[in-house]
Order: sequence, then structure tokens, then C-alpha cells
Amino acid sequence: MPSQRRPGRTPSITSITSVIFDFGGVLGLPQDSVAAEAMAGLCGLPLDRFRPLYAKDRLAWDKGTVSAAGYWDPILAAGGRQASPEVLGALLHHDIAGWTRVNVRVVRWAAALRRAGLRTAILSNMPQEILDEMWRQPRLAWMEDFGVRVFSCEVRLVKPEPAIYRLCLEKLGAEPGEAMFLDDVARNVAGAEAVGIQGLLFRSAAEAADEIERRWGLPVAELREGADG
Repeated sequence: MPSQRRPGRTPSITSITSVIFDFGGVLGLPQDSVAAEAMAGLCGLPLDRFRPLYAKDRLAWDKGTVSAAGYWDPILAAGGRQASPEVLGALLHHDIAGWTRVNVRVVRWAAALRRAGLRTAILSNMPQEILDEMWRQPRLAWMEDFGVRVFSCEVRLVKPEPAIYRLCLEKLGAEPGEAMFLDDVARNVAGAEAVGIQGLLFRSAAEAADEIERRWGLPVAELREGADG
């Protein structure tokens, strides 16, 4: 269910000093269905059975409380498959490919915000193995442009735990009400709003542009120009 907006005055552009972005589904496009089908096939499962198993223990892997093998072993077992270095490597390859297609419009908008004097941050649930590989990819070098980067695997916290939002605010040097957070998962937006951050459930760049302009008065031209991807 989409998060409920808090009553009161619509914030002005001067009230926002920092914008916090989720990675997968915001800075990156939603998970690629081809990659999801490839992972399901490697696990010997139909896609409709694979998806709930894929989501079930994902936060534990994101948080670093289980290893990649510990995460994938029960999913493979459900399809009658066994883990091997080759299979785990192939699953990691498709998992990365599925989540790292760049949403160019959002990345360009983040750069425009920085030019306008706002601070930007990445706040993402991310397994260490995937993050390590992402840093090796030149096409994702723009992540370094974000002054603050909080990844769950590195801080042993996950969205929607309150502590991970507070940590991001601390690194930004921002008060909760000065920050806006974009995520494509409603519970993560609700988690941000619970600590006082102004949240936006992200569905598309074009839809976000309309709401951001209306609610916060921020410039959004980059979100309207070109196509996603």
C-alpha cells in the first residue's frame, strides 16, 4: 500500500537539502525479467515458484548474516539442484545483470541536484558480492559522485530498519525533514517516513517528476527528458 502523506504545509525548495536514492528500481531500472527467468532456470524452478523463494531470505543476504551460498542453497534445493562454484557464479552474474540496468534519467537528475547545491546519497539493500562486482564495472562509476553511500552489507543494517535511515542522515549532516527519499518499495518509504524523512514511492521518472515538482518545487527537467534506460 503506498505510504500516506503527512498533513501540513507543502515543503518549499528551501526545505530540502538532501535527496536519498534507492538503487534497484530507482537509480537502476526494475529487475530484468530475462535475468529472473535465467536464475529460475538455473534453480530448476518455474518463475512463479522461484520469485517468492528469491525474496524470502533476501534481506539476510543483504545484511550479511548469510553468505551467498547460504542464501542460494535452499532455493536450489527446492528445485532439486545443488550448489557448485559454477552455478553460484552464474546466479551471481544474472542477479547483477538484472538489477544494474541504469535509469539514465534519474542518474542525470541526481547530478543536476548536486549542481544546484543539494547533497545526494545512495541508500540501498545490497549483498556484498553484488556490490563488489558493481564497483568493478566502469559503467557504474557514477556511483562515486554520490557524496554518501550507505549499503546494507557494509553497515549490517537493512531498510526498513530505522537505524539505517538515521545513519544516512548522519553522514549527510541533514535533519530528517530536510531530506527526501525515493524508493520503489512501499515499506521502505514508510520506514523513512517513520523517522521523519519525506518519502516518495517511485514508479517511473515521469510520474516522480510531477509529484516532486508539486510537493517540493525541485527542478525536474532531467526526469522528463529522454527515455528510461
